[in-house]
Amino acid sequence: MKNLITTALLGLFLLTACTTLTVQTDYDTSYNFSKLKTYAWLEDKPPSDDIRINNSLIIKRVVNAVNNTLQSRGYKLVSKDKADFFVNWFGYIDNKIQQETINTYYRHPGYATTTWEYSAFSRTYTYEYQEGTLIIDILDATSRQLIWRGTGQDYLEENETPENITERINRTVAGILNAFPPGSQPARQ
Repeated sequence: MKNLITTALLGLFLLTACTTLTVQTDYDTSYNFSKLKTYAWLEDKPPSDDIRINNSLIIKRVVNAVNNTLQSRGYKLVSKDKADFFVNWFGYIDNKIQQETINTYYRHPGYATTTWEYSAFSRTYTYEYQEGTLIIDILDATSRQLIWRGTGQDYLEENETPENITERINRTVAGILNAFPPGSQPARQ
């Protein structure tokens, strides 16, 4: 019974500790990020051609998540003419296919012998899933040149509630902005 409880707790820990979010960043290594204090949104074009992303519900969630994360770090949202940097974001959803092969080995008594024999069989499973990508750009307000880009990718769940979507966006934005500005200590989540 103790082993069963231990196994169940370990399984629960592994499930809750796993995340499929991957984050990458790139930035201008010669830029002085320490001078950045204020920001504004650079809303030049829609964040996506995909109507699943380019709608007021998703746009509002992403903007709120970015604002909350930046403001919790001490950056101040101001009008465009007073901003040190601009923020912009883009998103897209890709349909993906993954194949996984599981090999199973088992031991059984040999036929008409006293030795053990081993057999194996393989089964391949195919999974279709969607992967969402969120890109957050930071641009210098004077030159409008890209100075920092963060990209987050994560598997999307089917039939998520609005609360789950908001939580996923908040987690993704926080994960991306953990590396902004470069060289900063990651924020605690």
